Amino acid sequence: MKIWHQSMADFGRLETYGAAIKKHSSQVCEEDTEVAVKGMPPKNYIVGIAAQGDASIDDRMTTGDMLGSPYIYHMGFRRIIDHALEAERDGYDAFVIGSFSEPFLRELRATVSIPVVSVGEANFLLACSYGKLQAHIANVPEVARIVTDHVHEYRLTDRVAGVYAVGPEMDEHLMQQMWNEPGEIIERFTAIAHEAIRAGADVIIPVEGVLSELLYLNGVKRIGKAPVFDSFGMAWKYAELLVSLKKKMQLEVGREWEYRRPTERQLALFRQSIGAQI
Repeated sequence: MKIWHQSMADFGRLETYGAAIKKHSSQVCEEDTEVAVKGMPPKNYIVGIAAQGDASIDDRMTTGDMLGSPYIYHMGFRRIIDHALEAERDGYDAFVIGSFSEPFLRELRATVSIPVVSVGEANFLLACSYGKLQAHIANVPEVARIVTDHVHEYRLTDRVAGVYAVGPEMDEHLMQQMWNEPGEIIERFTAIAHEAIRAGADVIIPVEGVLSELLYLNGVKRIGKAPVFDSFGMAWKYAELLVSLKKKMQLEVGREWEYRRPTERQLALFRQSIGAQI
């Protein structure tokens, strides 16, 4: 089985993080599953929150700024659809969106026939089998806001004890700098998790990749009696399940409404008319 894991990160700037994901997948997936971890092109317009205090940093934005701007978010991530088409063309069995912001999830499922898995959706749904109430702990408030919107979208409001953030400065750049000394991050996460547990949470979900990878690498699997999800691991296992269901039971997404897909000839004509290469 071949899974394309599409990160939203620029691994040229987050090299340690990218290497960790690749090693991680080999530890949790089945022996015959290969996870190809793909990054996005360089984001030279992005800097870490801490760097914005530097007078030489001109007008570059933080990841939070990008996530908060619908236009920049759309333009920056829309190429993910071409990546999914490439994955299907190259024989991959599933496509994983490695971000809780799950860009273009509906469009992707309406474009390719292979299973498309969102890290966020997979964790939200699987958590329902491990407890009545789940809590989501993001790295920064901007991501927590996105997750809150998804909770409402998936009609899971009654299954969520709360959505939290570790801190406004804890973007992926700062967390990678703390990679070898993550004590402060883990302490903050643990304190918030205890707060969520007191609010009734049965399951804790780390939100966004760098935070989840740090916790996985440092063996944070339970806090009190509450399991702490391995966010990427859960998404990969979910992808394996969906691929198996497709192969064994010919189960695919519905095409009548939400994920309606044109015929191949219609798609070919449309792509030709706009000069699309894939």
